[in-house]
Amino acid sequence: MRSISPDHDVGQCIRGFKLLANIPWDSVDDVIIPVIISEKFYWFLVVFRIKLRCLHVYDSMKGGSVHTKKVNEVVGKLATMIPLFFTSTGFYGKKLDLYANKLPKYVHKSQSDPLDIKHMMNAP
Repeated sequence: MRSISPDHDVGQCIRGFKLLANIPWDSVDDVIIPVIISEKFYWFLVVFRIKLRCLHVYDSMKGGSVHTKKVNEVVGKLATMIPLFFTSTGFYGKKLDLYANKLPKYVHKSQSDPLDIKHMMNAP
């Protein structure tokens, strides 16, 4: 508690007083997205790293072509939908550091190009 003051947002969240669920995406670097495959009632985690323009997929159930195909199908939809949503809502105008600072992952991409997808290994 010495590192984080009691009135700081993180301190209040850790102590259970404040849950920061309504933070706009233009003020964060990463967005955690829990994803369910409803037919299998199976959950996995996708972390959207905004500055890297990438979806990191944490899936503890590796193997099986049917499972991998379904996960890739669901994540592929997110990879396509998020940039289109950002373009239509003016997100890129709010998060000026993405294109203005010529971040490597944004330089040669159109705003509506799908995000990169990276499957992370050794997910618990």
